[in-house]
Amino acid sequence: MGATMEPPATILDQASSARTVPRCRRLRWRIVGRVQGVGFRPFVYRLARRMGISGAVWNDGAGVVVEAEGSDRQLDDFAAAFQSEAPAQAAVRSITADEIGCAEASAEFVIRPSPADGQASAEVAVDLAVCPECLAEIRDAGNVRRHGYALPNCTQCGPRISIIRAIPYDRPNTTMAGFAMCADCQREYDDPLDRRFHAQPTACCKCGPQMRIIDSDGRDIEQDPIVAAAQLLAAGKILAIKGLGGFHLAARADDQGAVHRLRQLKHRPAKPFALMCASAAAAGELAHFSPRGWGLLKTPAAPIVLAGRIPGTGVAADVAPGQHRLGVMLAYTPLQHLIFDGLWGWGIRTLVMTSGNDADEPLVFADDQAAAVLGPMCDALILHDRPIQRALDDSVVVDAGSGPIFLRRARGYVPTPTVLPAAAGVPHGLAMGAELKSTIAVFRDGQAVLSQHLGTLTHTRTLAAFRQALDDLRQLFDLTPQWIAHDMHPAYVSTQHAKLLAQKWNVPRVEVQHHHAHAAAALAENGLTGPALAIICDGTGYGTDQTIWGGEILSADLVDFRRLGHLRRLRLPGGDAAARQPWRSAMALLYMAYGDDFAELPICQNLAAKAERDFIAQMLVADAGCIPSSSTGRLFDAFAALLGLCCENHYDAQAPALLESSASAAASATPLVVSRQDWIIDESAAPIQIDICGLVRRTVELRDRGAPVPELALLFHQTLAAAFAAAAASTATATGLTDIVLSGGVFANELFADLLADELSSLNLNMIRHRHLPPNDGAIALGQAAVAAARWKRNLIGESR
Repeated sequence: MGATMEPPATILDQASSARTVPRCRRLRWRIVGRVQGVGFRPFVYRLARRMGISGAVWNDGAGVVVEAEGSDRQLDDFAAAFQSEAPAQAAVRSITADEIGCAEASAEFVIRPSPADGQASAEVAVDLAVCPECLAEIRDAGNVRRHGYALPNCTQCGPRISIIRAIPYDRPNTTMAGFAMCADCQREYDDPLDRRFHAQPTACCKCGPQMRIIDSDGRDIEQDPIVAAAQLLAAGKILAIKGLGGFHLAARADDQGAVHRLRQLKHRPAKPFALMCASAAAAGELAHFSPRGWGLLKTPAAPIVLAGRIPGTGVAADVAPGQHRLGVMLAYTPLQHLIFDGLWGWGIRTLVMTSGNDADEPLVFADDQAAAVLGPMCDALILHDRPIQRALDDSVVVDAGSGPIFLRRARGYVPTPTVLPAAAGVPHGLAMGAELKSTIAVFRDGQAVLSQHLGTLTHTRTLAAFRQALDDLRQLFDLTPQWIAHDMHPAYVSTQHAKLLAQKWNVPRVEVQHHHAHAAAALAENGLTGPALAIICDGTGYGTDQTIWGGEILSADLVDFRRLGHLRRLRLPGGDAAARQPWRSAMALLYMAYGDDFAELPICQNLAAKAERDFIAQMLVADAGCIPSSSTGRLFDAFAALLGLCCENHYDAQAPALLESSASAAASATPLVVSRQDWIIDESAAPIQIDICGLVRRTVELRDRGAPVPELALLFHQTLAAAFAAAAASTATATGLTDIVLSGGVFANELFADLLADELSSLNLNMIRHRHLPPNDGAIALGQAAVAAARWKRNLIGESR
């Protein structure tokens, strides 16, 4: 009998078979972004266990690698969850996948050790405020190992960039390498289901870093550090307290004597102090925060948020003299929370918490440095023996109505990279930044990593920190620069250093004009290449005509720019001296408005002593020792001096800050009317010029008649915004460009920025503003990197431009 034939399988049978016997695949994913130090590997491990997938996950020098084996459906769901379910502090930038074939003998999913080889390019995680779970542990009397312990952390909180020494981010590559974990910490560290799995700085009171308190002479205080700290602060003493990225100097915020003494010891006569609050409720009693401001305050980045102050809150007068805002942050380390817990009985919820440094010098972050530098400024120091690898000051953000304005980008945000538009394939490079509010940037793989705020490079210790940061970033990211970008100003320390390094490494230099770098930074941050119009308002920048610019209208893209307009130039007597003494700028402005007889005006009499006024008047009339400048910053200085608000700058931009604060107090019921006669747009000039001499004369007349200073301060802001908008409208018509960039340090002034934005919106111009970077010189290095990358793509690098 012949063989029995099987009936052919139906389509339904085939589909059923496909469902019951899934096709097995094995894929390898490379995940790039902020995925180290944020609990990403245990997240992937738990995900694989939940989905029944076998394979492995590990860190390498570029990010996280995942190999997984399963059905098509399993792997699709697995990959989708990388983005949708990632840890809160992760930031996945890109995911690539390759098919590698099924070869896994084990059905398990494991976490492998990180390989030691390969180039370091992984994104480094930011330092984070203590999470609710760790905070609950230190307050739990039943938690034997962590109750009252000042240095706990987990994968969702604690130090990252401030302790990492090398990539990949593993414990041996951090400053915690010298602390051997106890058996309990090791068990948590090894358990993929524990929130401390591979939390590299994890520790407890048995095995981790320890606290101590010493007096200003370096002698140990034989008392519990937290108890002693609370007692000293309550008694009006000043403490130096070690934080995540450096030291703070702390004092009671309601004790005028303590705050005044701190000003004297720190050599900081007027610049506002930051406040730290025990809770959001305490912060809400000090300032008016917008919903966005509340979000910033409570984010794990925990920046200082500048918000409108609430009068009569009991904060000492010397905390922020003359300011309409207070800078407030929440306690963000376990130690800070424990100190506030200790102060609870005294009813103290707010402390002055200012950077641990002398005047404008770099932040102190090493214990031996702290005793030497901060000892003379305080009564005691709280130390711990977890080393800080690099200093990071607190970030500072204005809670502005139109969106946050960053003034200082450091802890909590650095070293988050910025992806530069159209920069793929450009070799690694280095951008040296500016001279004030210095930062540097390393460029690699199409991204620029901006350093933490470094300060003013003319200070010896800041220059040393600048050089250290250069070496640090290059080593951390294993970077060999193929080009160096820098400012055009020949006297900038950063420019001189760029020339030395370019010669040493035999690489080309890319010279970038200061205000072009401002425009490029804003374009690049927003993922744009231009062209666009740009209004750049700042204090100083070296122009292509070898004069000092600062109130500019440009047309710009990432490669080049044209100067279309600017403020009429002032003659600044003594050049840089005018930045320190606004009364000099005021006299220059009066000279421009009134001519040779300006010194006879009554308003001049209050600017300075007669001998000084006479000398400066002679300089102006003879045009001797006067530097021509289109600076917007000096214009703000001049009006602040004319209105009697500030004739001497004790810190950078003090006069403009006081002018804005005064304007914010103007009675909205009786505003002075902005007049088109108060400015002239001279379109016969090339570039066009903005002349506000009419406003100067009107201000002098109104001041003589007793007009309120706040109303005059507001009128200045309104008129200058209207004048710049009119000039922008003219250039928009001439060029056909409708995108307009706003950048430069003057745009830290919320009032002026919002007034100008309103004017430009009414003209149907599309504004491009900074969102995550400062408008000031803190973003110059990013702009330089963006310009250099764009020029490299056009084959324009090889000679200094």
